[in-house]
Amino acid sequence: MSADQGRHPWAVAIIFVTIVIDLAAFSIPLPVLPAFLRRFSEASWHVPLVTSMYPLALVLFVGLWGWLSDRVGRRPVLLLSLLGTAGSFLLLALAPNLTVVYLARFASGFFGASIGTAQAYITDLTDTEGRTEGMGLVGAASGLGLVLGTAMGGTLASAGITWPFLMSALVAAINFVLAALILPESRPALPGDATWRGLRRALVPAPLLVAANVHGPRTRLYLLIFLLVFFSFSALEAIFPLYASLRFGWDELRIGLFMGGAFGAVLVLVQWLVVGPLVRLLGEPLLTVAGLIGLAAGTLGLSVAYTVPLMTVATLVLAVGAGLAFPAFTSLFSKVCGADEAGEVLSQSQAMIQTGRAIGSLFWGWVLTFGAGAPFAVSGLVTLGAVAILVAAGRTLLPR
Repeated sequence: MSADQGRHPWAVAIIFVTIVIDLAAFSIPLPVLPAFLRRFSEASWHVPLVTSMYPLALVLFVGLWGWLSDRVGRRPVLLLSLLGTAGSFLLLALAPNLTVVYLARFASGFFGASIGTAQAYITDLTDTEGRTEGMGLVGAASGLGLVLGTAMGGTLASAGITWPFLMSALVAAINFVLAALILPESRPALPGDATWRGLRRALVPAPLLVAANVHGPRTRLYLLIFLLVFFSFSALEAIFPLYASLRFGWDELRIGLFMGGAFGAVLVLVQWLVVGPLVRLLGEPLLTVAGLIGLAAGTLGLSVAYTVPLMTVATLVLAVGAGLAFPAFTSLFSKVCGADEAGEVLSQSQAMIQTGRAIGSLFWGWVLTFGAGAPFAVSGLVTLGAVAILVAAGRTLLPR
């Protein structure tokens, strides 16, 4: 932790909760969405389409939020995000028809697009030596958000199908009030003559910027690896509840508790406590490769795990690998960004992450038709492909 982090402990805590809320916004509907949507339609194809609304909106607008935070400051962007997130959850809970459901999920992704700004805020508070530890904090918040979201969706729904959404709206609203009272600005706005420069590029989704070769080769490779890794990782987020139900007959409560314990708790603890010491020992490049290999091994293990003990071991290996790789790779990427573009470029990495999730939410359901373990077999191979690219392009990717 840097000196700035130590001077602003409440700021770090609020950013942590903000990221938890952003990721919970993505994951809370996953276990309850089929039952929730049956209130409006029996057609099952609405489930993947509604799921894709959140990452789609995030892909479209994350660059804009990041660019704006570089120009006007991080604080106003984060405050608007929290307020909008609370409103989008409330809209979802009160939705009278499918059109409003789609609109609410798109709005959640729009306001959740500030997660790149939250990462940039942590970047502002850390020096080069503390960057990976800071990104480990971001990763821990992300993992906690995914796990809490899934658990909340499965458990609070027993009190009523809209209770998870109402509770999330309340938490986001409380965090907005705390942030408005306590959260300091982490960096000054850029001079006025630079205020609108680059807006047009910020409005172009990151995948199109990569395709158009707008960035240099190093940034393009980073963004491509983000896309591949989180496309692969989305198999766990989207398919694990169905996998556990099909292979072991588990219900929503047991699935939520398992994901919170065997996966979520390990992921959070590794990112919070282990990444900092290990990166000082091994360095970000080696830690990233080792973590991704662990992620691939655990995912492939899930594909052939036919007993609960084997599934548990595979999940633990997967969680440790993800916990090591994600913050180390994000930290490495943040070091190649200029200070004046950290918000924009880190937001573009989030856009690639959410592109992977959006594609995955539509793809893994189809792969599941080939067997409960098929999505994890494909996912593990995709992660190994990302490792191969990372190793082959190692010198290009290292900070200069």
